[in-house]
Amino acid sequence: MQRAPHVAVIYHSRKGTLHALARAAADGALAGGATVRLRRVEDRAQQGPPPGAPHRVPVATHDDVLWADGLVLGAPTYFGNVSAALKQFLESTSDLWRAGALADRVVTGMTSANSPHGGREATLLALYRSMYHWGTLIMSADPTDSSFTAAGANPYGVGAPPATDGALPDTYLRAAGALGRRLGHYAHQLAASHAARITTRPTRIAVLHHPDCASTRILADALAHGARSQQAEVRLRPLAPPGAARAPSGARAATPADVAWADAVAFGAPVRAGIVAPLLSQFLASCEPLGTTGELAGKTVTAFVTTSHPHSGSETALLALYDVLHHWGAVIVPPGYTDPAVAAAGGNPYGTAHSTAGGSPPADATVKAAVFQGQRLARLTARLRGWCATSPGPPREPPPAGRAGPQPPRPPVLSLSERNST
Repeated sequence: MQRAPHVAVIYHSRKGTLHALARAAADGALAGGATVRLRRVEDRAQQGPPPGAPHRVPVATHDDVLWADGLVLGAPTYFGNVSAALKQFLESTSDLWRAGALADRVVTGMTSANSPHGGREATLLALYRSMYHWGTLIMSADPTDSSFTAAGANPYGVGAPPATDGALPDTYLRAAGALGRRLGHYAHQLAASHAARITTRPTRIAVLHHPDCASTRILADALAHGARSQQAEVRLRPLAPPGAARAPSGARAATPADVAWADAVAFGAPVRAGIVAPLLSQFLASCEPLGTTGELAGKTVTAFVTTSHPHSGSETALLALYDVLHHWGAVIVPPGYTDPAVAAAGGNPYGTAHSTAGGSPPADATVKAAVFQGQRLARLTARLRGWCATSPGPPREPPPAGRAGPQPPRPPVLSLSERNST
Protein backbone atom coordinates (compact mmCIF):
# COMPACT_ATOMS: atom_id res chain seq x y z
CA MET A 1 0.00 0.00 0.00
CA GLN A 2 1.33 3.40 -0.96
CA ARG A 3 2.25 5.59 2.00
CA ALA A 4 1.46 9.27 2.32
CA PRO A 5 4.27 11.68 1.41
CA HIS A 6 6.40 12.96 4.27
CA VAL A 7 6.76 16.74 4.58
CA ALA A 8 8.90 18.39 7.26
CA VAL A 9 8.37 22.11 7.90
CA ILE A 10 11.52 23.30 9.68
CA TYR A 11 11.78 26.94 10.70
CA HIS A 12 13.45 29.53 12.89
CA SER A 13 11.29 32.26 14.40
CA ARG A 14 12.10 34.88 17.02
CA LYS A 15 9.03 37.10 16.85
CA GLY A 16 6.38 34.66 15.66
CA THR A 17 6.26 35.54 11.94
CA LEU A 18 7.94 32.39 10.65
CA HIS A 19 6.01 30.30 13.14
CA ALA A 20 2.76 31.58 11.64
CA LEU A 21 4.00 30.91 8.09
CA ALA A 22 5.22 27.45 9.09
CA ARG A 23 1.85 26.53 10.58
CA ALA A 24 0.12 27.64 7.37
CA ALA A 25 2.53 25.67 5.17
CA ALA A 26 2.11 22.59 7.36
CA ASP A 27 -1.67 22.89 7.16
CA GLY A 28 -1.46 23.21 3.37
CA ALA A 29 0.66 20.08 3.04
CA LEU A 30 -1.62 18.22 5.45
CA ALA A 31 -4.71 19.23 3.48
CA GLY A 32 -3.06 17.76 0.39
CA GLY A 33 -2.70 14.37 2.05
CA ALA A 34 0.84 14.55 3.41
CA THR A 35 2.06 13.37 6.79
CA VAL A 36 3.61 16.47 8.34
CA ARG A 37 6.21 17.24 10.97
CA LEU A 38 6.29 20.83 12.22
CA ARG A 39 9.70 21.56 13.76
CA ARG A 40 11.58 24.60 15.04
CA VAL A 41 15.35 24.88 15.06
CA GLU A 42 17.06 25.60 18.33
CA ASP A 43 18.03 29.23 18.88
CA ARG A 44 20.73 29.51 21.50
CA ALA A 45 20.30 33.27 21.68
CA GLN A 46 16.64 32.95 22.66
CA GLN A 47 15.09 31.58 25.79
CA GLY A 48 12.29 29.14 25.00
CA PRO A 49 10.12 28.88 21.88
CA PRO A 50 9.25 31.94 19.78
CA PRO A 51 6.20 34.09 20.54
CA GLY A 52 3.01 32.38 19.45
CA ALA A 53 4.60 28.91 19.44
CA PRO A 54 3.55 26.39 22.06
CA HIS A 55 6.27 24.61 24.02
CA ARG A 56 5.22 21.31 22.49
CA VAL A 57 6.61 22.19 19.03
CA PRO A 58 9.64 19.89 18.97
CA VAL A 59 13.14 20.98 18.07
CA ALA A 60 14.27 19.79 14.63
CA THR A 61 16.74 16.93 14.38
CA HIS A 62 18.57 15.23 11.55
CA ASP A 63 16.01 12.44 11.70
CA ASP A 64 13.34 14.89 10.55
CA VAL A 65 15.38 15.66 7.43
CA LEU A 66 16.03 12.00 6.68
CA TRP A 67 12.35 11.14 7.22
CA ALA A 68 11.11 13.78 4.77
CA ASP A 69 10.41 13.50 1.06
CA GLY A 70 9.96 17.27 0.99
CA LEU A 71 11.16 20.15 3.15
CA VAL A 72 9.76 23.63 3.73
CA LEU A 73 12.56 25.68 5.28
CA GLY A 74 11.88 29.05 6.87
CA ALA A 75 13.96 31.77 8.52
CA PRO A 76 13.82 35.53 8.96
CA THR A 77 16.14 37.75 6.95
CA TYR A 78 19.34 38.88 8.61
CA PHE A 79 21.43 41.16 6.39
CA GLY A 80 20.05 39.54 3.25
CA ASN A 81 20.71 36.00 4.40
CA VAL A 82 19.08 33.28 6.44
CA SER A 83 19.32 33.56 10.20
CA ALA A 84 22.27 32.04 12.03
CA ALA A 85 20.06 29.53 13.83
CA LEU A 86 18.79 27.92 10.62
CA LYS A 87 22.20 28.15 9.00
CA GLN A 88 23.74 26.38 11.99
CA PHE A 89 21.18 23.59 11.67
CA LEU A 90 21.90 23.19 7.95
CA GLU A 91 25.65 23.14 8.56
CA SER A 92 25.23 20.47 11.22
CA THR A 93 24.10 18.05 8.48
CA SER A 94 27.56 17.90 6.86
CA ASP A 95 28.12 14.26 7.85
CA LEU A 96 24.82 13.30 6.22
CA TRP A 97 25.84 15.27 3.13
CA ARG A 98 29.14 13.39 2.91
CA ALA A 99 27.23 10.12 3.14
CA GLY A 100 24.95 11.17 0.26
CA ALA A 101 21.86 10.97 2.45
CA LEU A 102 20.38 14.43 1.73
CA ALA A 103 19.88 14.31 -2.03
CA ASP A 104 16.72 13.95 -4.11
CA ARG A 105 14.32 15.64 -1.73
CA VAL A 106 12.24 18.57 -2.91
CA VAL A 107 12.79 21.83 -1.03
CA THR A 108 11.20 25.26 -0.92
CA GLY A 109 11.55 28.28 1.36
CA MET A 110 9.87 31.08 3.31
CA THR A 111 11.24 34.23 4.91
CA SER A 112 10.30 37.56 6.43
CA ALA A 113 11.90 41.01 6.36
CA ASN A 114 10.93 44.36 7.85
CA SER A 115 10.90 46.21 4.53
CA PRO A 116 9.42 44.97 1.24
CA HIS A 117 12.81 44.99 -0.46
CA GLY A 118 14.99 44.20 2.53
CA GLY A 119 15.87 40.62 1.59
CA ARG A 120 12.62 38.75 0.95
CA GLU A 121 14.07 37.55 -2.36
CA ALA A 122 17.80 37.46 -1.59
CA THR A 123 17.34 35.37 1.54
CA LEU A 124 15.48 32.63 -0.30
CA LEU A 125 18.08 32.54 -3.06
CA ALA A 126 20.85 32.34 -0.45
CA LEU A 127 19.03 29.41 1.17
CA TYR A 128 18.85 27.58 -2.14
CA ARG A 129 22.61 27.95 -2.65
CA SER A 130 23.04 25.48 0.20
CA MET A 131 20.34 23.20 -1.14
CA TYR A 132 22.11 22.92 -4.51
CA HIS A 133 25.05 21.45 -2.60
CA TRP A 134 22.74 18.94 -0.94
CA GLY A 135 21.54 17.80 -4.37
CA THR A 136 17.89 18.56 -3.68
CA LEU A 137 15.23 19.62 -6.15
CA ILE A 138 14.40 23.31 -5.65
CA MET A 139 10.69 24.11 -5.99
CA SER A 140 9.67 27.58 -7.10
CA ALA A 141 6.38 29.22 -6.25
CA ASP A 142 3.57 28.62 -8.72
CA PRO A 143 3.13 31.79 -10.82
CA THR A 144 -0.33 30.61 -11.88
CA ASP A 145 -1.63 30.59 -8.29
CA SER A 146 -3.45 33.80 -7.43
CA SER A 147 -2.36 33.60 -3.78
CA PHE A 148 1.24 34.28 -4.77
CA THR A 149 0.28 37.30 -6.84
CA ALA A 150 -1.70 38.66 -3.91
CA ALA A 151 1.32 38.16 -1.62
CA GLY A 152 3.69 40.08 -3.88
CA ALA A 153 4.41 37.53 -6.65
CA ASN A 154 7.71 36.34 -5.16
CA PRO A 155 8.76 33.53 -7.53
CA TYR A 156 11.26 32.08 -5.07
CA GLY A 157 8.85 31.18 -2.27
CA VAL A 158 7.01 33.22 0.34
CA GLY A 159 8.38 36.50 1.70
CA ALA A 160 6.26 38.24 4.32
CA PRO A 161 6.32 41.35 6.50
CA PRO A 162 6.83 40.93 10.25
CA ALA A 163 3.82 39.76 12.19
CA THR A 164 1.99 42.06 14.58
CA ASP A 165 1.61 40.32 17.94
CA GLY A 166 2.22 36.99 16.19
CA ALA A 167 -0.53 37.59 13.62
CA LEU A 168 -0.01 37.85 9.85
CA PRO A 169 -2.41 39.07 7.17
CA ASP A 170 -4.36 36.23 5.59
CA THR A 171 -2.75 37.09 2.24
CA TYR A 172 0.60 35.65 3.33
CA LEU A 173 -0.90 32.74 5.21
CA ARG A 174 -2.77 31.69 2.08
CA ALA A 175 0.44 31.91 0.05
CA ALA A 176 2.26 29.77 2.64
CA GLY A 177 -0.59 27.24 2.59
CA ALA A 178 -0.44 27.04 -1.20
CA LEU A 179 3.33 26.57 -1.06
CA GLY A 180 2.90 23.70 1.38
CA ARG A 181 0.26 22.06 -0.82
CA ARG A 182 2.47 22.36 -3.89
CA LEU A 183 5.45 20.90 -2.08
CA GLY A 184 3.26 18.08 -0.83
CA HIS A 185 2.30 17.27 -4.42
CA TYR A 186 5.92 16.89 -5.52
CA ALA A 187 6.80 14.99 -2.35
CA HIS A 188 3.94 12.62 -3.19
CA GLN A 189 5.38 12.05 -6.66
CA LEU A 190 8.80 11.25 -5.22
CA ALA A 191 7.38 8.97 -2.54
CA ALA A 192 5.20 7.11 -5.02
CA SER A 193 7.81 6.79 -7.77
CA HIS A 194 8.51 3.14 -7.02
CA ALA A 195 4.85 2.17 -7.04
CA ALA A 196 3.20 0.65 -10.09
CA ARG A 197 2.37 3.94 -11.79
CA ILE A 198 3.04 4.22 -15.49
CA THR A 199 2.14 7.18 -17.68
CA THR A 200 1.37 6.76 -21.34
CA ARG A 201 4.66 8.03 -22.77
CA PRO A 202 8.37 8.42 -22.00
CA THR A 203 9.73 11.58 -20.45
CA ARG A 204 10.39 14.38 -22.93
CA ILE A 205 13.58 16.39 -22.56
CA ALA A 206 14.70 19.38 -24.64
CA VAL A 207 18.44 20.10 -24.64
CA LEU A 208 18.85 23.64 -25.98
CA HIS A 209 22.33 25.03 -26.54
CA HIS A 210 24.21 28.02 -27.95
CA PRO A 211 25.34 27.31 -31.54
CA ASP A 212 28.63 29.22 -31.64
CA CYS A 213 30.68 27.30 -29.07
CA ALA A 214 31.97 23.84 -29.96
CA SER A 215 32.56 22.97 -26.30
CA THR A 216 28.96 23.84 -25.43
CA ARG A 217 27.78 21.51 -28.21
CA ILE A 218 29.98 18.69 -26.87
CA LEU A 219 28.42 19.05 -23.42
CA ALA A 220 24.93 19.25 -24.95
CA ASP A 221 25.54 16.01 -26.86
CA ALA A 222 26.77 14.33 -23.67
CA LEU A 223 23.79 15.49 -21.62
CA ALA A 224 21.39 14.34 -24.34
CA HIS A 225 23.13 10.94 -24.40
CA GLY A 226 22.69 10.63 -20.64
CA ALA A 227 18.99 11.46 -20.89
CA ARG A 228 18.45 8.95 -23.69
CA SER A 229 20.17 6.26 -21.63
CA GLN A 230 17.25 6.64 -19.20
CA GLN A 231 14.75 6.03 -22.02
CA ALA A 232 13.84 9.70 -22.34
CA GLU A 233 12.74 11.15 -25.67
CA VAL A 234 15.18 13.96 -26.44
CA ARG A 235 15.15 16.99 -28.72
CA LEU A 236 18.65 18.42 -29.18
CA ARG A 237 18.31 21.92 -30.62
CA PRO A 238 20.70 24.85 -31.19
CA LEU A 239 19.53 28.35 -30.42
CA ALA A 240 19.17 30.89 -33.20
CA PRO A 241 18.34 34.61 -33.40
CA PRO A 242 14.63 35.37 -32.95
CA GLY A 243 12.67 34.52 -36.08
CA ALA A 244 15.33 32.26 -37.59
CA ALA A 245 14.17 28.73 -38.41
CA ARG A 246 17.71 27.39 -38.72
CA ALA A 247 20.92 27.78 -36.75
CA PRO A 248 24.10 28.83 -38.62
CA SER A 249 24.96 25.13 -38.97
CA GLY A 250 21.71 24.53 -40.84
CA ALA A 251 20.19 22.51 -37.98
CA ARG A 252 16.61 23.13 -36.96
CA ALA A 253 16.62 25.88 -34.35
CA ALA A 254 15.06 25.75 -30.91
CA THR A 255 11.69 27.44 -30.52
CA PRO A 256 9.32 28.00 -27.60
CA ALA A 257 7.32 25.07 -29.00
CA ASP A 258 10.18 22.78 -27.98
CA VAL A 259 9.89 24.07 -24.43
CA ALA A 260 6.13 23.58 -24.44
CA TRP A 261 6.61 20.00 -25.71
CA ALA A 262 9.17 19.08 -23.04
CA ASP A 263 8.70 17.87 -19.49
CA ALA A 264 12.25 18.99 -18.73
CA VAL A 265 14.65 21.47 -20.31
CA ALA A 266 18.46 21.65 -20.15
CA PHE A 267 20.07 24.91 -21.21
CA GLY A 268 23.69 25.34 -22.28
CA ALA A 269 25.58 28.48 -23.22
CA PRO A 270 28.94 30.24 -22.98
CA VAL A 271 29.32 32.85 -20.26
CA ARG A 272 29.70 36.54 -20.99
CA ALA A 273 30.58 38.92 -18.13
CA GLY A 274 29.30 36.50 -15.48
CA ILE A 275 25.95 35.72 -17.12
CA VAL A 276 24.85 33.46 -19.97
CA ALA A 277 25.32 34.74 -23.52
CA PRO A 278 22.62 37.15 -24.76
CA LEU A 279 21.24 34.67 -27.29
CA LEU A 280 19.99 32.43 -24.47
CA SER A 281 18.51 35.42 -22.64
CA GLN A 282 16.66 36.38 -25.82
CA PHE A 283 15.30 32.86 -26.15
CA LEU A 284 14.07 32.86 -22.56
CA ALA A 285 12.28 36.14 -23.23
CA SER A 286 10.59 34.56 -26.26
CA CYS A 287 9.13 31.90 -23.95
CA GLU A 288 7.28 34.43 -21.78
CA PRO A 289 3.91 33.89 -23.53
CA LEU A 290 4.04 30.26 -22.37
CA GLY A 291 4.16 31.53 -18.80
CA THR A 292 0.90 33.42 -19.16
CA THR A 293 -0.86 30.20 -20.15
CA GLY A 294 0.71 28.17 -17.34
CA GLU A 295 2.76 25.96 -19.69
CA LEU A 296 6.07 26.60 -17.93
CA ALA A 297 5.05 25.91 -14.33
CA GLY A 298 6.32 22.62 -12.97
CA LYS A 299 8.86 21.87 -15.68
CA THR A 300 12.15 20.48 -14.41
CA VAL A 301 15.25 22.38 -15.54
CA THR A 302 19.02 22.19 -15.36
CA ALA A 303 21.92 23.99 -17.05
CA PHE A 304 25.56 23.82 -18.11
CA VAL A 305 28.06 26.47 -19.24
CA THR A 306 31.44 27.13 -20.80
CA THR A 307 33.71 29.96 -19.67
CA SER A 308 36.88 31.61 -20.95
CA HIS A 309 38.67 30.94 -17.65
CA PRO A 310 37.95 28.56 -14.76
CA HIS A 311 36.58 31.27 -12.46
CA SER A 312 35.03 33.73 -14.89
CA GLY A 313 31.42 32.80 -14.21
CA SER A 314 31.16 29.02 -14.08
CA GLU A 315 29.13 29.32 -10.87
CA THR A 316 27.54 32.77 -11.04
CA ALA A 317 26.13 32.32 -14.54
CA LEU A 318 24.38 29.10 -13.57
CA LEU A 319 22.96 30.64 -10.40
CA ALA A 320 21.76 33.72 -12.30
CA LEU A 321 20.09 31.49 -14.89
CA TYR A 322 18.32 29.49 -12.21
CA ASP A 323 17.10 32.75 -10.67
CA VAL A 324 15.38 33.46 -14.00
CA LEU A 325 13.89 29.98 -14.23
CA HIS A 326 12.25 30.40 -10.83
CA HIS A 327 9.97 32.87 -12.61
CA TRP A 328 8.72 29.99 -14.74
CA GLY A 329 7.58 28.17 -11.63
CA ALA A 330 10.14 25.51 -12.51
CA VAL A 331 11.62 22.73 -10.38
CA ILE A 332 15.39 23.12 -10.55
CA VAL A 333 17.44 19.91 -10.71
CA PRO A 334 21.13 20.61 -10.02
CA PRO A 335 23.67 17.79 -10.06
CA GLY A 336 24.73 18.56 -6.48
CA TYR A 337 27.40 16.21 -5.22
CA THR A 338 25.33 13.14 -6.01
CA ASP A 339 27.85 11.23 -8.12
CA PRO A 340 31.68 10.96 -8.20
CA ALA A 341 31.55 12.35 -11.75
CA VAL A 342 30.70 15.80 -10.36
CA ALA A 343 33.80 15.99 -8.17
CA ALA A 344 36.00 14.56 -10.92
CA ALA A 345 34.91 17.40 -13.24
CA GLY A 346 35.76 20.17 -10.77
CA GLY A 347 33.02 19.83 -8.19
CA ASN A 348 30.44 22.34 -9.47
CA PRO A 349 27.15 21.45 -7.72
CA TYR A 350 25.14 23.86 -9.87
CA GLY A 351 25.85 22.29 -13.27
CA THR A 352 28.59 21.05 -15.55
CA ALA A 353 31.11 23.74 -16.50
CA HIS A 354 34.10 23.77 -18.85
CA SER A 355 36.82 26.39 -19.28
CA THR A 356 37.92 26.96 -22.87
CA ALA A 357 41.24 28.53 -21.78
CA GLY A 358 43.99 27.21 -24.03
CA GLY A 359 41.48 26.08 -26.63
CA SER A 360 41.10 22.59 -25.20
CA PRO A 361 37.80 20.73 -25.62
CA PRO A 362 36.02 19.33 -22.57
CA ALA A 363 38.02 16.60 -20.86
CA ASP A 364 36.62 13.11 -20.52
CA ALA A 365 35.78 13.77 -16.85
CA THR A 366 33.74 16.84 -17.83
CA VAL A 367 31.88 14.93 -20.54
CA LYS A 368 31.06 12.18 -18.06
CA ALA A 369 29.71 14.79 -15.63
CA ALA A 370 27.41 16.10 -18.38
CA VAL A 371 26.25 12.55 -19.14
CA PHE A 372 25.42 12.08 -15.47
CA GLN A 373 23.59 15.42 -15.37
CA GLY A 374 21.41 14.26 -18.26
CA GLN A 375 20.75 10.92 -16.57
CA ARG A 376 19.81 12.66 -13.34
CA LEU A 377 17.46 15.11 -15.05
CA ALA A 378 15.71 12.30 -16.90
CA ARG A 379 15.50 10.04 -13.87
CA LEU A 380 14.08 12.65 -11.50
CA THR A 381 11.71 14.06 -14.10
CA ALA A 382 10.36 10.56 -14.67
CA ARG A 383 9.86 10.16 -10.92
CA LEU A 384 7.93 13.41 -10.71
CA ARG A 385 5.78 12.34 -13.67
CA GLY A 386 5.26 8.79 -12.44
CA TRP A 387 6.76 7.13 -15.52
CA CYS A 388 8.69 3.90 -14.90
CA ALA A 389 11.88 3.49 -16.90
CA THR A 390 11.04 -0.20 -17.32
CA SER A 391 7.76 0.54 -19.09
CA PRO A 392 7.53 -0.19 -22.81
CA GLY A 393 9.40 2.31 -24.92
CA PRO A 394 11.92 2.61 -27.72
CA PRO A 395 15.24 0.86 -27.06
CA ARG A 396 17.98 3.17 -25.87
CA GLU A 397 21.70 2.92 -25.42
CA PRO A 398 22.71 1.77 -21.94
CA PRO A 399 24.33 4.38 -19.70
CA PRO A 400 28.15 4.45 -19.75
CA ALA A 401 29.51 1.87 -17.35
CA GLY A 402 29.98 3.09 -13.82
CA ARG A 403 28.48 6.53 -14.30
CA ALA A 404 25.23 6.28 -12.37
CA GLY A 405 26.45 5.63 -8.84
CA PRO A 406 24.28 3.83 -6.32
CA GLN A 407 21.75 5.94 -4.53
CA PRO A 408 22.02 5.99 -0.73
CA PRO A 409 19.27 4.09 1.04
CA ARG A 410 16.55 6.04 2.78
CA PRO A 411 16.15 5.47 6.50
CA PRO A 412 13.28 3.27 7.69
CA VAL A 413 9.86 4.87 7.36
CA LEU A 414 8.37 5.79 10.71
CA SER A 415 4.89 4.50 11.25
CA LEU A 416 3.60 7.30 13.47
CA SER A 417 1.75 10.09 11.69
CA GLU A 418 2.45 13.40 13.33
CA ARG A 419 0.86 16.76 13.42
CA ASN A 420 1.55 19.48 15.98
CA SER A 421 -1.68 21.39 16.37
CA THR A 422 -1.42 24.92 17.63
